Amino acid sequence: MDTSNEFHDQVQLVTKISSHFNALTKAEKKVADYVLANMELTIYMTVTELAEHIGVGETTVLRFCRKIGFKGYQSFKMAITKEVATLPHDVFDESDAGELDETQYIIQKTMTNNIQALKETASLIDVQELEKAIQFILAHKRVVFYGVGVSGNTAIDARNKMMRIGVITEMFIDSHIQAMSAATLTDEDVAIGISVTGSTKDTVDALKIAKENGAKIVSITQFTRSPITKISDVVLLTGGRETALQGGSMSAKIAQLFVIDMLCNGVASRLKDKALKYKEVTANAVAEKAY
Repeated sequence: MDTSNEFHDQVQLVTKISSHFNALTKAEKKVADYVLANMELTIYMTVTELAEHIGVGETTVLRFCRKIGFKGYQSFKMAITKEVATLPHDVFDESDAGELDETQYIIQKTMTNNIQALKETASLIDVQELEKAIQFILAHKRVVFYGVGVSGNTAIDARNKMMRIGVITEMFIDSHIQAMSAATLTDEDVAIGISVTGSTKDTVDALKIAKENGAKIVSITQFTRSPITKISDVVLLTGGRETALQGGSMSAKIAQLFVIDMLCNGVASRLKDKALKYKEVTANAVAEKAY
């Protein structure tokens, strides 16, 4: 692999930051110093997390990004991600690679990363928050899942799984329909937003509308400090973090499904006989669909 272009790109970005350094404010210089010393950590942070970690305001981070030539934080983070993309971010021990052929290496690395995502999620889940989310689902009239992209697929899975235990839920992945659906919610309903970054505008906007109408808000996300958590009554955190170049990573998807499974199992355990009845009814409904 020719690494000369990658090295050139890295020098370009570092040089760009250095060339603007003297023009930065004291607070912006703190951002520059941190990013240059911690690029591999920065790619996993939202603008809110980075600002809080450094001890500056979000607007300072955004001004810094613009001053060094980027349109915003996401384009800046993408540039950093490209620089460190070839470094070993994964939990798989790269030193073991020499003992495996390429296909075995792929299998082991993929398995290790997905297992790690589950372990991270299990450690991040707050039991009290999970219980509150379960009670919201049981106590409210309508349960609506919102998500787009890969998180939209998770919303579909969540709707289907809830259906099997007798909880009639709705799911919307189109931004316009999400907004219209959210506008019809009331204080008798609960809206569950799914977003890896917690910054997905369509999903967050729908949840804002739902909250304004009195609905309870549950979010499933990787980031504690993000737009989606600011408007949530309950936050369920997931592991399996992905970089800007890994949108839709399977580890992040598996972590989301793990949380959905927890919710469904928690609801089913409360519904008991009712849930068992619907499991049997739905299973029988599709029994003849298989050879």
